[in-house]
Parts: sequence; C-alpha cells; structure tokens
Amino acid sequence: MITLKLLTSPTCPYCPRARDVVRQLAEEDRDVIALELSITTDEGLKEAMRFGISGVPAIIINDREVLLGVPRIAELKRIVERYRYN
Repeated sequence: MITLKLLTSPTCPYCPRARDVVRQLAEEDRDVIALELSITTDEGLKEAMRFGISGVPAIIINDREVLLGVPRIAELKRIVERYRYN
C-alpha cells in the first residue's frame, strides 16, 4: 500500500486542486490510500513539523518524500510508482 497524506489549510486557494488530484489517483489505484490533514489540527500540524513543511498544499508520500504544491496527475503517478514495490 502507498499512503498519501495531503496537508491542507482552510484558507489555501490551491488545496482544493491538490485534493482533486490526490482523490483521483486514489480512485484509480487501489494500492493508494489518501488522507487529508488540515494544518489547523494537532495531527496536521504535527505532521507538518515532523517533515519541516512550511506551506500547503503538501503531499507526504509513504512518510518518506514530500511534494509541495499542486502536482499534475501524471507527475504524482510517476512518484507513486517508485514506491509500489519498496
């Protein structure tokens, strides 16, 4: 399984687009689990601090890699593919 944690903020204008990309990938790929964490919650803030993330949207991939901004679906698929058998 591949876990994507999307860190968001209620005031972020780009987060809805990032949410759409992450959801689309999770719907297309059964090996992908998508979680959304707002940085306004304790859990979301803890994850942001753990990975040194200072801006949203940010996607944490398998707790090993951070992707900032809104990726294109093809870009996110390529990155996720690297984690498929690791």
